[in-house]
Amino acid sequence: MNAEDQAKVMHVWESENRILDPAKKAFRLEIIDQIASLFSAGDFYYYVLNFESLQLDLVRGGIREVLGIAPDQFTLHSGFELMHPDDLAHLHEKEAVSIDFLYNRISPEEILSYKVAYLLRMRHVSGQYKTLLHQAIALSLTDNGKIHYALGIHTDVSHLNIPFNHNVSFKGYQKPSFYATYNRGVYTLGENTFKTLFTKREIEILHHISLGRKFNEIADRLYVSPHTVNTHKKNILLKSGCKSMSEVIARCIREGVI
Repeated sequence: MNAEDQAKVMHVWESENRILDPAKKAFRLEIIDQIASLFSAGDFYYYVLNFESLQLDLVRGGIREVLGIAPDQFTLHSGFELMHPDDLAHLHEKEAVSIDFLYNRISPEEILSYKVAYLLRMRHVSGQYKTLLHQAIALSLTDNGKIHYALGIHTDVSHLNIPFNHNVSFKGYQKPSFYATYNRGVYTLGENTFKTLFTKREIEILHHISLGRKFNEIADRLYVSPHTVNTHKKNILLKSGCKSMSEVIARCIREGVI
């Protein structure tokens, strides 16, 4: 079944994102480093997937901390092998709904403005499965509008105890965000209004809280008083309808707000 599930994922990529006219671009590693760090709220590693060769051209970051392996041990095939069997069985569905969104629900000019996010469980060398937030953004497109290189970031969010599901979020940068809800093999796409609840400052505070920072530290970093941070916290809870900040953070990460 593992090989069959892997083949389904590869089929989605090969059939819907076949590279006929490769992009002739080289990427500066320091720029990729900066992009990856912006999307991470904890221990993380990242890779560049080349859709022409269907191979990983680059693996960097804290993969030893997250999975207990060296970067050169992580390939597309080994990544499939480390994935929880149930997640691998649904991976082709997640990738299919992602490709459908990027190619059929938005304009070609907007593809580079969207980040795809969903949860995955990957096996550490100890045998324990960790919950990771998978985030992917297109780095370059071919002349015919296909994604040639994509950056994938896997952040360890196990400590947040996020309720696991197979939903997929599409976060737009200065664009509307969307959320594909999975139920019994069917995805339903809707606009994600959760992120619009919060001000820019509140999202900053949520990001700091997700990193485990205390109110005093957040106040120092934002040059405000702890009382101001606490006021923002109360407003966040009121707007979100959540009972605790842990619940807010879990939902923000799951739905691509932070």
